[in-house]
Amino acid sequence: MAYTYLDITNEVIARFNEVSLSSSNFTAARGFQIQCKNAINDSIDYINTSAYSWPFNHSTQTDTLVAGTTRYSIPTTAKHVDYDTFRLVKDDSLGSSGGSLGFLDYKDYLDSFIVQEDQTDVGGVPTIVFRTPDNNYGLYPYPDKAYSLKYELYSYTTSLSAATDVPVIPEQYRAVIIDGATAYGYQYRGEVNQFQMNFQRFEDGIKNMRSLLSNRVDYIRSKMITRSSRPASMFG
Repeated sequence: MAYTYLDITNEVIARFNEVSLSSSNFTAARGFQIQCKNAINDSIDYINTSAYSWPFNHSTQTDTLVAGTTRYSIPTTAKHVDYDTFRLVKDDSLGSSGGSLGFLDYKDYLDSFIVQEDQTDVGGVPTIVFRTPDNNYGLYPYPDKAYSLKYELYSYTTSLSAATDVPVIPEQYRAVIIDGATAYGYQYRGEVNQFQMNFQRFEDGIKNMRSLLSNRVDYIRSKMITRSSRPASMFG
């Protein structure tokens, strides 16, 4: 079975025994059909906001820095930026050896380094990144060349629109999307008991997704030094 906006919308419509849509009349949906289309996006939005670190929302951003500029904007679709992943890209032509940037609290940046923003001759290869109060980022020292910088983030999903659009949520979790959309369909109809029953199943599905995809334990490397015991003969 295909996994498109049209297909999963029709699965929800079928649960309500309503007339299904086709690729030719998808944009001309009427009445409850429109509610089912909206319910799919509502369900996906709810899943997306239930955890910030869904792996299907992960991406790597590459910014080209501007000489003399301290502060930069993150993408408007970003939900969470991992500041531990900021690093410069190695570029011999620019004299950049690459490597990770240290993270500095904004208050510490204000106390120690903000004077750089009033100067024009203190730039260099950035070594520190800080998060600004408006949830963007800044660098110290500010770059003196157009270095490339990479970092990793988690983004909000984009609402499905065309009949052929495919959700970013992996297809094995399509039933979770359908359960959520069905719950919202009952909510639109004012059927409280059916809404509550389906929404609980929806929440259970999201909980299962978290346990499989989000609640991961990082690998821990032991640094314990194992010392061999000395033979008994060494003690006389």
